[in-house]
Amino acid sequence: METTPNLQVYDLGHLGLVASIVDQIGLVQTVDQFVGPRPGEKVSTGMALKAAILNALGFVTSPLYLFGHFFQGKPTELLLGPGITPELLNDDRMGRMLDSLYAAGVTELFVEVAKSARRAFPFPVRALHVDSTSFHVHGVYGSGEEGQTDTGDEPLVIRLTHGYSRDHRPAPKQWVMTLINADTGGIPLLFAPGDGNQSDQEALVPLLARYRQGLELGEVVVLDGASYSQENLGALQGFSWVMRVPATLKEARALLREELPQEAWRPLLPGYRGLEVESEYGGVRQRWLLVESQERARMEEASLRQRIVRAEGEARKVLGQLTARTFACEADARRALSEASGRLPLHRLVYLGVQEERQWERVGRPRKGERPLAVVYRLRARLEVDEVKVERARRGLGRFLLATNVLERERLPPQEVLRRYKDQARTVERGFRFLKDPLFFAESTFLKRPERVMALGMVMALALLVYALGEWALRRRLWEAGSSLPDQKGRPTAKPTLRWVFQLFMWVRLVELGGRWFVLNLAPHHETAVRLLGAGRYYLLE
Repeated sequence: METTPNLQVYDLGHLGLVASIVDQIGLVQTVDQFVGPRPGEKVSTGMALKAAILNALGFVTSPLYLFGHFFQGKPTELLLGPGITPELLNDDRMGRMLDSLYAAGVTELFVEVAKSARRAFPFPVRALHVDSTSFHVHGVYGSGEEGQTDTGDEPLVIRLTHGYSRDHRPAPKQWVMTLINADTGGIPLLFAPGDGNQSDQEALVPLLARYRQGLELGEVVVLDGASYSQENLGALQGFSWVMRVPATLKEARALLREELPQEAWRPLLPGYRGLEVESEYGGVRQRWLLVESQERARMEEASLRQRIVRAEGEARKVLGQLTARTFACEADARRALSEASGRLPLHRLVYLGVQEERQWERVGRPRKGERPLAVVYRLRARLEVDEVKVERARRGLGRFLLATNVLERERLPPQEVLRRYKDQARTVERGFRFLKDPLFFAESTFLKRPERVMALGMVMALALLVYALGEWALRRRLWEAGSSLPDQKGRPTAKPTLRWVFQLFMWVRLVELGGRWFVLNLAPHHETAVRLLGAGRYYLLE
């Protein structure tokens, strides 16, 4: 009687692509060398971290901490190594992995992995983009008062506490993630966790200065307006930087609202115009670039119209209160009207006169020759939009102010200053959106200890590094090879998102039959992506 060969079917999907990128940057070796071996462990810290990144980039509704559940039905031995089964990737092992990462120093370890990634994929870095965001936590945590910060390179334990929520969710406690990303592909080069009430103004520039050598700085550093202060400008000595100037500064406010001749403006990027002035704010010589955006001006014009409508309701209340009052003389009435009109932001009160009222001792018709007790006056006025105030408010629409300490226009022209600042949205801010995507399932954390929250944050940032690096490498190699992949409509594209490429691999399966492995449903476009990303060992098995 013939026996049926043992048949096993595994869900491979895009995980081989992720595993290949992790292998090429030498993540497992770097982490294991940094952390050191532990006697008797069947899964090293580096390999457990690789498993966590595979889980993080699995894009399924499986929380980042349910590792063992995620790997059920996956070809774990192919992805991680012989003898590694889902049972070994249990909560205890992954918890110890997080503890080891914390003990090694999550920021220093991340920088080492990023350096290894740059050696494996030598991507250019012309600018560094710095920003932070908050992640909320669930569960019962202490007040955070016991949290302590070392004066060295690494916070000992972050404070999980209340602070400004970037997601406008002030109720839960939170922690803050800071990233420094390359302008190329938004690839993160540094990750640092911070207290839930951390201030960008106080934290970002010292972090840059502390890791200056390790980052191998690009041409310029880009920060948002929260870091623009006299103290930080002094601390940035030796850096080339581009920053937004806060509109709250007196000098900036005056320039943003100033009426400027048309011939003073110069075209920058499409839809933008600007002009430059010199400044020595904070004792630092710099160029200020006043920028006006057409699209932003249209949006703010619509917002201004809404403000006018809302302000009219408030102004009518003021008018009603004035007309209900009585005044001793016409001069008092006019003075009160003028003062109230001056306080209105977008309207004015127009004087129409006063109405005399006599107050008598008794109700009814006064007797002949009876003199009134008092004579008072009531205002008559109307409300109208003050075009002068509206025009003054309209003058600054669509404007914002950038600053750079690169004084040579040839080295950093105004168009490039604006371009570098706009790159903030497609680099570090795009990375934060990626990490907070519901499919990533790590926007909130459920770990019991702040130390593990810090380590889990590092896992999230490493997942972003692998994703951004893979997307940049695939697009570059598609362009170099003159090749393409199908987009969502089946048309060829040389600039696919890596998430879409992952979806293309959705139905790729691994079959084990009679001691041999076969990959099913592998189409030509799959093979193109596999070869360009160097993932042949996971897919091209025959």
